[in-house]
Amino acid sequence: MMLRRVRALGLSVFLASSLFSVAVCAAPVVVIDPGVPASPIIDDDGRAILLTVFARRVVTLAPSLTELMYAAGANEKLVGVSAYSDFPESARHKPQVADASGVSFEALLALKPDLVLAWKGGTRPADVVRLESLGIRVFVIEIRTLADVPRAVRTIGKLVGRPKFVNTPEHFASAFETSLAKMQHANLGKTTLNVFFEISQMPLITVNGKHFISEVVKLCGGENVFSDVAQMVIEPSREELLKRGAGVILRPASIHKDIARDKALYAGLEAYRSGRIYPLNGDWILRPGPRVLLAAEEICTTLDQVRTGMAVRKK
Repeated sequence: MMLRRVRALGLSVFLASSLFSVAVCAAPVVVIDPGVPASPIIDDDGRAILLTVFARRVVTLAPSLTELMYAAGANEKLVGVSAYSDFPESARHKPQVADASGVSFEALLALKPDLVLAWKGGTRPADVVRLESLGIRVFVIEIRTLADVPRAVRTIGKLVGRPKFVNTPEHFASAFETSLAKMQHANLGKTTLNVFFEISQMPLITVNGKHFISEVVKLCGGENVFSDVAQMVIEPSREELLKRGAGVILRPASIHKDIARDKALYAGLEAYRSGRIYPLNGDWILRPGPRVLLAAEEICTTLDQVRTGMAVRKK
């Protein structure tokens, strides 16, 4: 009799557990992280993303996005990056899942990300569509102005659970904005210099006034000679460049100096006659991310040297 009662009790417990499991499977409970924003976060493609949990495994599809993740203090959640993600040093050791040819979907999926940060204008729209079709949440970021840098860091903080009381995103963003304001004030009233920014020589490529590079140049008292062109990235003819003129030429240091090519392109410009062709740290100025203020410091110092030289010659 006692054995039958024990068996009956065991069967009752088993049935109760089974029914509880079925109930859980039938109506899953959604666990919401404390502090998750209640309203959707809008990405730079205009899409609304409503969070239920903070991102825990993030992949970035551009080196600048990798740097923004570090600036937000979220590098421990960064599980994959794009090619050339080489700053900070530890980023070099992250698995690479994308390059100029596109995304390696097999490598990316193997990392099991719950968020992919894509670069508007850099990540192919078709790759974004495919990632979403595979059930991967994608958040698109675009940096078009200097003010977009701290905004992006704050947004990443919201996505990964770095609110103000954790401090890292807000600390970086506030420090960036303070430094930017000081630089703007320090460069007020300086003599304007006409600048040509060379992205590449073959073909000759530059940018218009809406590009963030032009904003950096303007911050330092320079004026992009192609600022009024409608297209953001352009291939100007040599004739058009000579017509517009330029007293200063700035370009990434990665462009190897070619005396013959410089002469063929720039002979006739004041910048060439005066030897005012200056190399810049390409990673600082070509990556619209946390180190862009270093690029601004470099450009401002360069243009100040030009002004000093011009003042000396006038004497």
